[in-house]
Amino acid sequence: MTWRAQIATDPIDLTALMAEVGGPSHGAVSTFVGQVRDHDPEASGEVVSLDYSAHPDAGRVIGDVVSAAVAAGDPDGQAQVVAVHRVGHLEVGDLALVVLVASAHRDLAITLRRDVVEAVKHGVPIWKKQHEVDGSHQWSGLSC
Repeated sequence: MTWRAQIATDPIDLTALMAEVGGPSHGAVSTFVGQVRDHDPEASGEVVSLDYSAHPDAGRVIGDVVSAAVAAGDPDGQAQVVAVHRVGHLEVGDLALVVLVASAHRDLAITLRRDVVEAVKHGVPIWKKQHEVDGSHQWSGLSC
């Protein structure tokens, strides 16, 4: 098993991440691509962009939560995992969170990918400021 997790300030390169987890022993690659959308239940209008902010320890924390999720979900060490969360200013359509899990079989890849996504979303101190078309904004994730 190998895994890598990071907080990124540059755009996420999905093709490069796919190449990172690919290999002849991996029959399955389960991918989560979270991108900025133009609406949100917490927004009163159309969302035009987001600003993600992270606690200074977020780089360590994302490693900790990914490591724990992988250890719990893949105790035999069969999977390869990459998780990248972007911070900074993102426009609608930009990639915010990408998680890839490769393994020999689909069940492990799919299950572990979901566990890693949930661990990152609920455990990493990242906050989102949503900018709306009318100039207003909403913060979310402040309880993390």
